[in-house]
Amino acid sequence: MLNKCPFITTKAYEELKENLLFKSFVQEDVHWTSFREAFTNPNPKSLANLNKQFHMYYVEIRFIAYLTKLIRYTAINFDRKRRLEHLRYPLTLDQPVGESGSTWIDLVEGRTNSEINHCFEDQLVSRSLYSAYKRLTGKQKEVLELSYRLGASDTEIAQSRGISQQAVSRRRKRALEKLKYERRAYDDCNECN
Repeated sequence: MLNKCPFITTKAYEELKENLLFKSFVQEDVHWTSFREAFTNPNPKSLANLNKQFHMYYVEIRFIAYLTKLIRYTAINFDRKRRLEHLRYPLTLDQPVGESGSTWIDLVEGRTNSEINHCFEDQLVSRSLYSAYKRLTGKQKEVLELSYRLGASDTEIAQSRGISQQAVSRRRKRALEKLKYERRAYDDCNECN
């Protein structure tokens, strides 16, 4: 401002009166006083003072605008993220509840371990299947129960039991083959009688 225009003309003042930034700048008494001094007595010192005040004011306005945009876009991104989570977990019980990190499934009462441990064998309604299941080894029964009743993967079973994934797969395969063979033998024996 100082280098381009050594003094403020009346025409320039009329144009400035329409400028929103200028209007907000001169609303403060200190700025208005500096402007009047530069307008009425245009010397290098008063113009430098006005230029310095306007520069500081402009930096402040830009900073406020930056913070406003930053807050706005952060809020928009937060809202998108929150909506995306609700779209991903519309009715599932593993959706987080509050800030505690617990899920809805943690709040639902389930069966106790004693109820879970004794129910698999009782669910076998076929006599031949029940008889064949009773002949399996303890490890084979354990792998079948974890795989089919609890829905655990081979990797999860292997990690929980301290064995390899291949060992889990072999045990399950042998148990199923044994069940198939024992059940067929049981059915064949009953047909003979």
